[in-house]
Amino acid sequence: MHLIVVKNGPNNSAERAKIRSSKEGDSVVLIQDGVFWALNEIETEAKCFAIEDDVEARGYTVDDVTVPLISYEDFIDIIEKCDKSIG
Repeated sequence: MHLIVVKNGPNNSAERAKIRSSKEGDSVVLIQDGVFWALNEIETEAKCFAIEDDVEARGYTVDDVTVPLISYEDFIDIIEKCDKSIG
């Protein structure tokens, strides 16, 4: 299982490549401006999450995003469970 950290928005080609490379069993965590990905459906079989504080800091709520929101503490738990990270 891989952790894929996305910190830039959908206009970033490197972030698009990371999401495209994610597979079932991987975890994608959207942080900072990466939370803009969560405003639309994300085409991946990986589990996707967005950091709640980053979503709220950009003026959005749980009702605006298409993925579950997690805290930074939850993010740490995901980091500890994953074999490898792609940042």
